[in-house]
Amino acid sequence: MTKWGQVGRVHALANRVGASARRRAGESYVGRALGSGEVIYLIAPTGYPNYGDELIAGTWLRHLARVRPQATVILDCHSPGSASALMGDAHPNLLVVDTLWQLTNYAADSDTEPDAPWSWVARAVLDSGLAPRLTAGIDLLHSATTIHLLGGGYVNTVWPHHVSLLVAAATISGRTGAKVVATGQGLVPTVDEPAWTAMVTALGAFDIVDVRDTASAEALDGGVGARHSGDDAWLALHRPQQAIYRDEGPADTPGHGSGVVLCLQSDLTEKFTGPGGSGVDALAAFVNDTLDAWEVPGSAVTVIEGIPGHDYEVPFRLGSRLDGARILNFRDVWRDGLPAGQGNTWISTRFHPHLIAAAAGDSGVAIVPMPVYYSTKHRSLVEAGSAWAVADSGYTIPDRPTAGGFGTAHRERAIDAKVATALDIYPVAALFAYRA
Repeated sequence: MTKWGQVGRVHALANRVGASARRRAGESYVGRALGSGEVIYLIAPTGYPNYGDELIAGTWLRHLARVRPQATVILDCHSPGSASALMGDAHPNLLVVDTLWQLTNYAADSDTEPDAPWSWVARAVLDSGLAPRLTAGIDLLHSATTIHLLGGGYVNTVWPHHVSLLVAAATISGRTGAKVVATGQGLVPTVDEPAWTAMVTALGAFDIVDVRDTASAEALDGGVGARHSGDDAWLALHRPQQAIYRDEGPADTPGHGSGVVLCLQSDLTEKFTGPGGSGVDALAAFVNDTLDAWEVPGSAVTVIEGIPGHDYEVPFRLGSRLDGARILNFRDVWRDGLPAGQGNTWISTRFHPHLIAAAAGDSGVAIVPMPVYYSTKHRSLVEAGSAWAVADSGYTIPDRPTAGGFGTAHRERAIDAKVATALDIYPVAALFAYRA
C-alpha cells in the first residue's frame, strides 16, 4: 500500500471515530440537556425588516443558542432571504424557511376557501399534495419537537389572515405531539367571527399561551388560559448579546444629553388627526409644532428608522426644520443599537423603541398613529411602569416630559417575567443554569 493510501485510511478511521464520539455525545445527558435531537420550529414575521420583529427573533435565537445550542432551529417567516442575512449567526444550527407564510398568504389571496382560509391551511399541512411545491418544508414542520409562535402584534384585525398560522401550528401538534406555544402575543383589536372562534379553538390546544397586554388577556379570558408576561423584547434585556444600546456618551449625541430622538412611521397613520387634517401630514405638523414648543433646534435631533423608508417620510416632510439632524438608518440601529440612555427625550410612534428607550431610563412621548392597535401597545408599557406621556392625536402639544422611563424595579420585574416564561418553555438543567 502506498503512503497516500495509508493516509487515506487514517483519515477515514479518524472521521468514523469522530462521528461516533459526536453521536455518543448527542445521546448523552449533556447532549440532551443542550438540545441534541430537538427540532425547534419558530414562527415569526421576521425579515421585512422591522426593528421590533427582528429584535424579538434575534433575541429568541440567541437565547436558544445558550440553552439549546445543539438543537436544530427552524425559523419560518415571510421574508427568509432578508431574515437569513439579519439572523444568520444568531444560532449555530439555524435554517430559515417560509413554508407556513406561503400557505397562509396563498389561502388569503385565493378563492379556495375565502370565508375560512385557515381551514385550507390546516388541511395543507397534513396533506402536502395540496401544496406539492412545499413538500420539503412541510416535512420539516412535521419533524418539529417544539412549535413556537414568537411575539408581536400580527394576529388581529390588521392582519386577520394570520389566524392561519395559529391553526396550522395546533393542527401539526395534534398530529405529531409536538409541544406548541405562543409568547408575547398582541391580539387587539381582535379578529371578527368566524376567525375568532377558529383562533381560540386553536389556542386551546397550545401548551402555553402568553400575551403582552391586559387587553389581549381579557379578550381570551374564559376561552383560553393565558399568562401575561409582557412583550418578548424584554428577553433582549436579559444577558443581551447583540447591541441593544449604542456605545456612545452624551458628547457623541446631538443635543449633548438634552436632545430629541425621533422615530416616526408613515404606515398605519391614516387615522391620526390634528388641526391640519389627518395622516402623515397631521403627524408631521404635530412633531414640528412640538419641537418648536420645546425650542429644540434641528442640530439637537437624532432621527432613527424602525422600518426602512417608512420611517423617513415624516422627517423628509419636516424639511429644513431638521437641518443639522443626525440620521441613523435601520442598518445603523440593527448593527450598533438604539441611541438611548443618554438623557435625551424621545418622540416615537413605534412601540419597541418606546420599550427599549424607556427601559434605559429616557423620557418620551409615545404617539398613537392608529387607534386601538397602537394605543393598546403603548399603554401596555405605561401599565408596566413606563413614565412616558401618550398622545392620541395632534390637537394638544405636550409639555416636554422629564419623568424618565421605567424605574429599576419595573424594568427588572418585566425582564424576570419574560425569563420565567422562556424557562417554562425551554427548561434548563441545573448543570447549565449559568446559561439561562
